[in-house]
Amino acid sequence: MARDALDELSKVVPRSIASVGGQPKAATGRTPDRASGRRAVDLLAQVPLFSGLSRRQLRRLADHADTASFRQGETIVEAGQPGGTFYVILQGATKVVRGKRTIDRMAPGDFFGEISLLDGGPRTASVVAETPVVAIRVFKRSFDRLLSQEPAVAAEILAVVAGRLRQAERSVTS
Repeated sequence: MARDALDELSKVVPRSIASVGGQPKAATGRTPDRASGRRAVDLLAQVPLFSGLSRRQLRRLADHADTASFRQGETIVEAGQPGGTFYVILQGATKVVRGKRTIDRMAPGDFFGEISLLDGGPRTASVVAETPVVAIRVFKRSFDRLLSQEPAVAAEILAVVAGRLRQAERSVTS
């Protein structure tokens, strides 16, 4: 893809997911690194959505992930846009923006996009890099492939989602 076309595309889609030949590219223009290794597994283990997964299942999930880099000021996800990507921040800081208001800030170990990972629905807020950011990234397509290969992962995640839904329901009725 020509640099001008990539620049135009990155006005609509974050540069980190603009692709050449269908391969995701990091902001540096190179193919993203795999997010394998103990650190990726340890970070994924801290995500409540994945709390029921075994170490082996977490390694399989990490095998379906990569790392992506974002420049300071770059919008990582945009409110209202289709979802389908989940992120765990490895380095840097982000802000969560709804409208013109910052509603939260995130740092290494924080995550976002878990609902979008499950349903592919539109983003409820924008996430903007306040500093250069490096994150583990899981695309819905890779996640769905993992679920089809490992149905037990789907069952574990469903149990976590059901538990969180019950907890939310109790909070509303109390």
